[in-house]
Amino acid sequence: LTGLALIGALVGLGACAQDATTAEADGGAGGGQGGSAGQGGASQGGSSQGGSAQGGTGGEFDGGPKVPTEVRIATFNARNLFNDRIDGESWVRDEESSTPTSAQYQTKLRDTASLLAMVNADVLMLEEIENRSVLDDLADRPEMGRAYPYRYLIAGNDPRGIDIGFLSVRPIESQSSHKDDYFGRIDISGGPKYHYARDCLEIHLRVAGRPLILLGVHFKAKSNDDPDKRLAEAQHTRFIADFLAEQEPDAAIAILGDFNDFPGSPPIDAIEGSPLFQSTGQRLPTADAWSVFSSATGTGVALHDDVIVNPLLSSYYVNGSARIIHDDELPQNLADLSDHAPVAGTFLIQPLL
Repeated sequence: LTGLALIGALVGLGACAQDATTAEADGGAGGGQGGSAGQGGASQGGSSQGGSAQGGTGGEFDGGPKVPTEVRIATFNARNLFNDRIDGESWVRDEESSTPTSAQYQTKLRDTASLLAMVNADVLMLEEIENRSVLDDLADRPEMGRAYPYRYLIAGNDPRGIDIGFLSVRPIESQSSHKDDYFGRIDISGGPKYHYARDCLEIHLRVAGRPLILLGVHFKAKSNDDPDKRLAEAQHTRFIADFLAEQEPDAAIAILGDFNDFPGSPPIDAIEGSPLFQSTGQRLPTADAWSVFSSATGTGVALHDDVIVNPLLSSYYVNGSARIIHDDELPQNLADLSDHAPVAGTFLIQPLL
């Protein structure tokens, strides 16, 4: 980074750190940063209140001997998972058109939970979730097959109110939103500045005594996006990851979500960066390494969703564990849920003693 770019990026990151403190402190009143009751903050269990999850020590999962521990990490774009009420922020655009009937909502919750049970993730980043109430409704469905007591969602910048949510079987040590970060292209001095179109969630966990940091993103579709802003978002996300790696050199780090772009594009190249972060989806055979149908490629498919991990986390990858669940593996009701496929991989985290 140039000196000017580094200063600018640090200013943006510092503003976000202040916002994260506010979000965590205010969450217990039901309103994390930018969120109303039932939208902001993290918590244990089914409460729609915000606040911090059980944190600070890693909870019951790290209270005993530090041993190698498997963690399955996944992402899924749930495509417009809205509840059956008009309860969004006042600025949300055209919420009525996205609001299903009660029967439709319950059916989509059931089917989404059934699909996620097939993924069987320990930690799960979800895109296009309307609010915290919806995240709780989904997590509480019996079809999920397991409990996700640790949850986080905060209202982001999307005008339709589609947000990034997080579910975990492991305690969240800390969480923050980067929606108010203000940044430009790292490779251009004096260019335009942007906020994330949606958000970048920063989630800190601890596994086998080792920090596990997840950065969840949802970039806009290319047809409706400014390519300069898109690249700036990708560069800034990688900057956050590198900054965190400097602060915690022993951390396993993943950037995951719906990138709405494919390997080899400038934004994905910026995310993978140097040192090289490794795609989980691309560990699959080429014929299986895709998550969306796309007319922009010669094959008609593309890998838009991924779990992209730093070299340390990549070294913990469990061979053969990557999975993308395609429509032809599913009954029609599950295949119709989303235009994106879930992507997952398992990592055997080595202890930090």
